[in-house]
Amino acid sequence: MVQLRPQQLNRFRRDAWLGINLDNLEYNLKALYGEFNKPLIPVLKADAYGHGASVIVKVLDTYDCVLAYAVASIDEALILRESTAKRIIVLGISPDWSLGSALENNIELTVGDLQSAIKINQKAQELNMQAGLHIKIDTGMNRIGFKKYADFRDQLSEIESLSHVKIRSLYSHFADPSDPEYSNYQKQEFESMTEGLDYPLHPASSPAFRSVANLKADYIRVGIELYGLENPKLKPMMSLYARISFIKDIKQGESVSYKRTWLAKHDTRIATLPLGYADGVPRALSNKIYAHCKNKKIKQVGLITMDQMMFDLEDSSDLIKPGDIVELIGPHIPLADWVSKLDTVSYELACSLNLRLPKTYKR
Repeated sequence: MVQLRPQQLNRFRRDAWLGINLDNLEYNLKALYGEFNKPLIPVLKADAYGHGASVIVKVLDTYDCVLAYAVASIDEALILRESTAKRIIVLGISPDWSLGSALENNIELTVGDLQSAIKINQKAQELNMQAGLHIKIDTGMNRIGFKKYADFRDQLSEIESLSHVKIRSLYSHFADPSDPEYSNYQKQEFESMTEGLDYPLHPASSPAFRSVANLKADYIRVGIELYGLENPKLKPMMSLYARISFIKDIKQGESVSYKRTWLAKHDTRIATLPLGYADGVPRALSNKIYAHCKNKKIKQVGLITMDQMMFDLEDSSDLIKPGDIVELIGPHIPLADWVSKLDTVSYELACSLNLRLPKTYKR
């Protein structure tokens, strides 16, 4: 299947690419909706976590359980608007200069203070439009949003009185779903701040909603889990492949790549792949990861360079040839292997692999 990747989907041609499995997207969407039985808000920020929002949205648009899409910024919203007519919510704070474009393109905006709502109302009045607002409540993330002690109810009443805005939801975000005590504190904060208010609520992402008992929510935001990451019950969508560009023989004691961080313990063959840290493969993974080729695991050796990386073929040297496809992430090499070696999160790696790698989609 991989060898037959459709060239027309690539922005440019090269022998390193991301494979995106859209069947797994649909599997994950159905599994999450089946679990929560509430309308979903897929989070498509950072180009759908590196998976390609313009293609992902075409699949999600066909499902009635998808209420709206969430992105991080106004530029992401405007780009996404070119691919969908469904509701789009900006989760971040939109700058004043962007308000006209947002309203003209039916983009719904987050506000975390009264002054922002007033400015949006003024712009909507100028355009003779009604702006959709989502009220961000800060229950302990301490990033953006209204705090409980900052006269929240008084400010909300003023927003409700504005003539050209309509509040579409109240929402929050949990700092650490793996911490039951702090998550329960955030739940209590959200409940106390929204008690008696008749607006739709989406206080949490899917992991947080799952971890907090009896959390009231009308919608569920689904982010990293939609792409099959951070949840072993779901199916990862992203794979990373490259074709071997060059193979060379080296002798015992010879080094590979910059700084000579790896020396051959015996005569061997070295395969070079045409991708590196400029493609989002972290340099810090040097000498730490394996790849899969022709049912063999091969070890990456030497420092990963900007555009190339090398692998020791060892006893696979007669089996593997230039042009053969190597799996760096996929069914045999999960992204979690990289995550554990870097002490990071899958979010960071999935997004960084979007830098310049073309994508091919399979369904």
